[in-house]
Amino acid sequence: MNNKKAEALMQRLVQNKISRPELEELLGSFDDPAMVSGMEESMRKHFDKVLNEYNHKIESNAQDLEIIEQNYRVHNKD
Repeated sequence: MNNKKAEALMQRLVQNKISRPELEELLGSFDDPAMVSGMEESMRKHFDKVLNEYNHKIESNAQDLEIIEQNYRVHNKD
C-alpha cells in the first residue's frame, strides 16, 4: 500500500465512511513502518484541522458573547 492509499483510508476512517475490507487493509498496513509514518502524518493533519476549526469556533463564540455583554451594559445602565 502506498502513502496516498493509506492517507485516503485514514480519511475514510475518521469520516466514518470506511468499509470493512478497507479497514482490514488499513489495519494490515500497521506492519510497515513507512506506512505507519504516513498514517501518523495523516492523523496529525486531521487533528490540526479539527483543532483549528474548534479554536475558530471558540473565538467566534467569545466575540459574540462580548457583543452581547456590551449591548446588555448599554441597555441596562442605572
